[in-house]
Amino acid sequence: MSGAAAFWRKYGVLFKSDWAIMMAYRSETLIWMVGAFVQPLVSLAVWVSLSGEGSIAGYTASDYVLYFTAVLVVDRLTRAWDVYELDRDIREGTFSAKLLRPFHPIHWSINGNIVYKTFFAMLMIPSWLLLAMFFPAMRIPVDMGTIGLVILAIALSSAIRFVIGYQFGLLAFWSNRATAMYALYEGIHMFLSGRIAPLSMFPDWVADAARVLPFYFTVAFPVDLLTGRLADEPETVWIGFAGQAGWLLLLALSLRFIWRNGLKRYGAAGG
Repeated sequence: MSGAAAFWRKYGVLFKSDWAIMMAYRSETLIWMVGAFVQPLVSLAVWVSLSGEGSIAGYTASDYVLYFTAVLVVDRLTRAWDVYELDRDIREGTFSAKLLRPFHPIHWSINGNIVYKTFFAMLMIPSWLLLAMFFPAMRIPVDMGTIGLVILAIALSSAIRFVIGYQFGLLAFWSNRATAMYALYEGIHMFLSGRIAPLSMFPDWVADAARVLPFYFTVAFPVDLLTGRLADEPETVWIGFAGQAGWLLLLALSLRFIWRNGLKRYGAAGG
């Protein structure tokens, strides 16, 4: 068996294992998923109420319905939670056992993300399509070619958010406040990624900062693609993909640096 075939065989085994675990705790998974709907739905209710029969920053009530539905789905399919598991494993010493496995520890986290996001996609996308049959405001105004670009943008966004979260988790090699630092980052991300409101509603300097930093590329860019906001701006679309690819490369390099230096400081008994 070639090296590549053995590698993907391991992933297949990991996927089946994590899928079985998730199915065993599917009620807990569903509760966690439903709980994640609260913030987008609250934001939707606020902006629909404020817009009334008019519009705010070019968004009508119907536009907000589509926008925050897209935010809900994109955020669920790109969010990463590995910082909490890494922080716990490193502090408690259980990370040692993962280092002894015949697979880099990051692959266990990547596989877990793939399993959970596959499960969420299987539930949320058909639900959205069903609701769109009865509520015109939820219908996506884009063609299949754009849908393909949306899938690519979501995949890159998911990778970016995963690498960022994993790096925050690795900060536990140096500090016991890794999750607190990540909470601060998430607070900033909520505003600058477009989760609270479209970036066009913020001052220009705030929106510009979000587009220079990775925030825009993690949620707002896939959402703008999905809601048709970039339909007549092909240059903006390719700039968006270039930004995603650039940030992913930069973050992957910094992850490698943090990993190597963090292992030099790690020492644990037990686990």
